[in-house]
Amino acid sequence: MDLLLYLVDSGRVLLGLVFLCSVAGKLRTAHAFRSFRDGVGRLVPRLRRWKAPVAVLVVAAELSTVAALAVPGTTVLGFGLAAGLLLAFTAGLVGALRREALVSCHCFGPRGDTVALRHVVRNAVLVGVTLACLAARLAAPGAGAAPSPWLLLAGGVAVLLALLIVVMDDLASLFRPRPPSTAVPSGATAAHAVRPPGPVPGTAEVVR
Repeated sequence: MDLLLYLVDSGRVLLGLVFLCSVAGKLRTAHAFRSFRDGVGRLVPRLRRWKAPVAVLVVAAELSTVAALAVPGTTVLGFGLAAGLLLAFTAGLVGALRREALVSCHCFGPRGDTVALRHVVRNAVLVGVTLACLAARLAAPGAGAAPSPWLLLAGGVAVLLALLIVVMDDLASLFRPRPPSTAVPSGATAAHAVRPPGPVPGTAEVVR
């Protein structure tokens, strides 16, 4: 029973923070929301005409998910909303990959890498966590969580995982191969850096 409670509360913290950061990133500035709105149309071309209301609906659903997960009595609803949103997001990402579209989902704000397989894997893992937490909550519907060091540890791990998920693109950029540097060596000028083909100044060209 305790193990189920730890799983449920860890999932509430993990998913609640992920969706909260998602909402904060989208609503941080007007530009951030416009980027997300336009990203909806590029990610799912069929929704291009309705990208504005869909964007508002997504943000409202994410806020509702955060609120439902924060209240113990509505945890089942929160996990259900989280699963539905994650499945919908995953379907959009898979569609973009199949079209080989170079688009960004703007999941956590205007910044974000082009949709890649790692984003689908991330969402698939979150769907699995959500369904596992939902099953655990249904298996222990009337139990209350008692504070304990193990529960605090589980919550701390959930916070760390949520932060890693939010900054996943930034972490991926650290390991991305960088283009070769074209910097001019110290003390050299542009004229020295790019020298036209021909004999070296100050030397005579050998005539054969």
